[in-house]
Amino acid sequence: MNKESTFQRALRMGIGFGAAISIVHLTTGIGLIVALGMPPMTGFAVNAFIMEFLLGILAALLLAPLFRLNKAEWVLPVALTIVWIGLERFVAVDPSKLNMWIGPSIGGLVVFAIGRKIFERNPKIVYGLVTVLPLILLSVPMILEKSSSQFGLPADIPDLEADAPDVLVIVMDTVRAQSSSTYGYDRQTTPTLDRIAKEGLLFKDANAPATWSLPAHASIFTGTFPSWNNAHGETRYLDDTLPTLAETLGAAGYETRCFSANPHISDAFGLTRGFMYNDEAWRTGEGGRGFSFIYRLIDTFGLGGSVDKGGQVVVENIEEWMDSRSDRPAFVFVNFLEAHFPFHQLPDEYLYEYQQGDIADLREAGQVAFGVQFGRQLNDEEFNRVRQPLVDMYDAGILYTDFLVSQVLKQWEDEGRLDNTVVVILGDHGEVMGEHRAFGHVTPVTEQDFRVPLLMRYPAKIPAGSVIEPAVSTIGTFATIMDMLDYEEPSTVQMSSLLPGIHGAVVGQPVLAERFEEEMLAARFAPGTANGVGPLVNPRGRYRSFRTGPYKLVQHSTDGTVLFNLEVDPMESNDLSESHPEEVVRIESELAILQKMLGLPNLDADVKAPRIDPGAMDAGTMEALRELGYIE
Repeated sequence: MNKESTFQRALRMGIGFGAAISIVHLTTGIGLIVALGMPPMTGFAVNAFIMEFLLGILAALLLAPLFRLNKAEWVLPVALTIVWIGLERFVAVDPSKLNMWIGPSIGGLVVFAIGRKIFERNPKIVYGLVTVLPLILLSVPMILEKSSSQFGLPADIPDLEADAPDVLVIVMDTVRAQSSSTYGYDRQTTPTLDRIAKEGLLFKDANAPATWSLPAHASIFTGTFPSWNNAHGETRYLDDTLPTLAETLGAAGYETRCFSANPHISDAFGLTRGFMYNDEAWRTGEGGRGFSFIYRLIDTFGLGGSVDKGGQVVVENIEEWMDSRSDRPAFVFVNFLEAHFPFHQLPDEYLYEYQQGDIADLREAGQVAFGVQFGRQLNDEEFNRVRQPLVDMYDAGILYTDFLVSQVLKQWEDEGRLDNTVVVILGDHGEVMGEHRAFGHVTPVTEQDFRVPLLMRYPAKIPAGSVIEPAVSTIGTFATIMDMLDYEEPSTVQMSSLLPGIHGAVVGQPVLAERFEEEMLAARFAPGTANGVGPLVNPRGRYRSFRTGPYKLVQHSTDGTVLFNLEVDPMESNDLSESHPEEVVRIESELAILQKMLGLPNLDADVKAPRIDPGAMDAGTMEALRELGYIE
């Protein structure tokens, strides 16, 4: 057999195996997108399919000498499968989950074998399937895609006063207060926030109502708690029952625009309802590279070429709009994903700001942390090895996010609009960086995941250097924006304006957070294990957390109640529920009254149950609320 014929045979084998393994991975990826309700990142999926297909051809050509062996027609595909299993294991999210990194390769071999049998009878069928199947798979998310945005200014949009301010809300996704210099961190991670704190209002103890993007944004956009708006891990969608901030401001005459590389901020999750324009920067898929085998592989070998997670594209999209915007005041929402996993995916000048580690080691540390969020258990050596590099990269991501925030503010400043703009900058939720031996968010209900930056700037209403010290919930953001605009807040919001807190009024209450079960995420944890140690990191069941005075009470749907005194135990390591049962009873009674006031369901309630009328309170409940200081 001459060299050319060997090459040709290997090429044909590589095309077949590359198509088979690519279709298997594409099927898995599309299935995950559909199951999680994610938007159709079609371009990202197409690129992944093409790269894996080409890798299959390359691998077959490198193994072409195997055709000199007996039964080479089967030796080569088996060898390719073994190579693929090795590559999958090399970049596995969790090596202990064998099915996650062995399954696709075995599936590819099976599909190849079936395709080969069909090819021997009728090659045209195989050619047709290889062409049509990927197109069908890619079209499924687009067919199922929900659409809740209206695009373009509606014809009947009312006029606004000429001097009406812009509204600019910037979410620093996954940024926790604890790692922000504005909140006392010893690294200068948030110089832009430091500036805004001096020029506006700083909330010293702001708390998110949820642990991840969908419920946290749904609560910000509706001014309601997750169990009331029903947008959380068990529904994965914000329905059209409650008016959103974008809808409300759009009805008032504002042009409403959304700029985000976070795929959760999309029609797929109902979060873009009311936005007249949506840049959909998330379609590049740069923020989701860690979920794809081929992207993890090329990133590991330094071939990715990604600059960041889409933040620079977002800034450029805003700049392009600002250059040609009309005089109509606008509500602009921005989400920056740069502090989120994958932590190493940053411009070099930021990635190496706090350390000089080898990029391969940094990627590997990030991959370990990613695996922990999906059930990977670490021994002491692994935990100690990755924790500091992860902290360094996370801090760098916050610094880069802060820089991008400064770039957006500069655009308003250069246009002479900043002082006539209601500016709100906040975190949607935080991040756990080794505390409770956990990494990430979604699962933990610890203070690292709840406490976030919250700053506001609007010289017409906020004196420079204002500070609100007591704990508040970010749910009050909606009503506060309406207050600064001198608009009535919708009757549906569950928290009034935070602005009176500047003058000492009690605002932002109750400080309450909820976490519903992410079924697919929880299923990745072996029974009896948790993403760390302690009662605050159980991936299964539902949580409700409530802060009052120095105490934090946490209820779990099956594990019972725990109690912490955050003033003396900020790391939540000492459960007081058994030693202070009288406090548990007192705080649970207070929470029950607030739950009735807000109409919030019990933890074990059906998420599809009708909402309870919060106005149906008896005189005793009203008096109890007055005594507790929640109403006048």
